Amino acid sequence: KRIHGLTPFQELVDAAPAGSTLRPTPGLYAGPVHLAKPLIIDGGDKVTIDGGDKGTVFVIDTNDATVRGLHLRGSGSSHDTDDACLNVRGHRNLIESLVIDDCLFGIDLKQSNNNIVRGNRIRSKPLDLGVRGDAIRLWYSMNNRVESNEISDSRDTVAWYSNGNVFSKNKTIHSRYALHFMFAGHNVVDSNYYYDDSVGIYLMYTDGMEVRNNVISHSTGA
Repeated sequence: KRIHGLTPFQELVDAAPAGSTLRPTPGLYAGPVHLAKPLIIDGGDKVTIDGGDKGTVFVIDTNDATVRGLHLRGSGSSHDTDDACLNVRGHRNLIESLVIDDCLFGIDLKQSNNNIVRGNRIRSKPLDLGVRGDAIRLWYSMNNRVESNEISDSRDTVAWYSNGNVFSKNKTIHSRYALHFMFAGHNVVDSNYYYDDSVGIYLMYTDGMEVRNNVISHSTGA
């Protein structure tokens, strides 16, 4: 009911030529959105896309796109389908200045390389800590930059089987694992601030890591 009657944002995406810049009229739009061509989408911090509490709100399924200045909210609540605000399934994309809330997972990269995830604010659904989704998740994703993001009240930021990534200048509070690596090597963790999380930085089955200049405070473990 919350999104009934709203303009589907997909209509704007479909009408925009590949390689162009889409600057939507400020306002509230309905998801879901599937971006399958390189576009620059700039919401100017005045555009909200609501998924109506079903599925994933926005999917980047292309290379060389930019998505910035949007408010994404209202994913579904299923861990079986990894309902998220933003799925990234491509390479060399720029994701910046998004506000993400009321979503199970925040930004989920799978087999996606050389992307930049920068300056986003991410919060999960108001669920018990163990059943919230991850704020940012990398799975078999290489050489990405995750920087200057603000995360709160989510579960983990996690990298699985993902090498050569840089995590820098991020802030995570009131979450579970501020940063968790599994079978992920040669990543750089630099100048992050982690406060009041259950665990600060957790490395499992990793090698070649650089962890430097981070602040971990009021965490149960590190």
